[in-house]
Amino acid sequence: MSDSKIPQEGVSGKLKLGVYILTGITLFAFVAFFTKLVTKDRISNKQERNLENPRIMELKKAGERLQQAGFVEQALDQYIEIWKLENSRSSIRAEAAATAGNLYLKLGNCKESLVWLFRAEAANPSLSSELQPLMDTCIAKDK
Repeated sequence: MSDSKIPQEGVSGKLKLGVYILTGITLFAFVAFFTKLVTKDRISNKQERNLENPRIMELKKAGERLQQAGFVEQALDQYIEIWKLENSRSSIRAEAAATAGNLYLKLGNCKESLVWLFRAEAANPSLSSELQPLMDTCIAKDK
């Protein structure tokens, strides 16, 4: 009654090796998956741009076109409106404020330029190194 193909001392070595290899591959796949999941940005930059308010996108495009046409004051109004409308993303507010500061600088109004450059820096401190030379120029002019 004893079947000679049934091992008496457990599972065969080949079968154990196969199970160990598949277990290792599975563990590696889970580690890779969770690492990717943890390090992945929640929303990519492209997707974030798609989530922007259409009104803000219109104002930004109009501001860019007005600047290209040489209508600095009218472009300035567009960026100030973006600053007022955007409440949730400080990066958009910082970009609008920095642009407004640059436009005031083009118009020769350093005091108002400083106000907007300081707002941009407050909204996004990582812009500080970019904005500092502009701020220093305005401060030196007003002294």
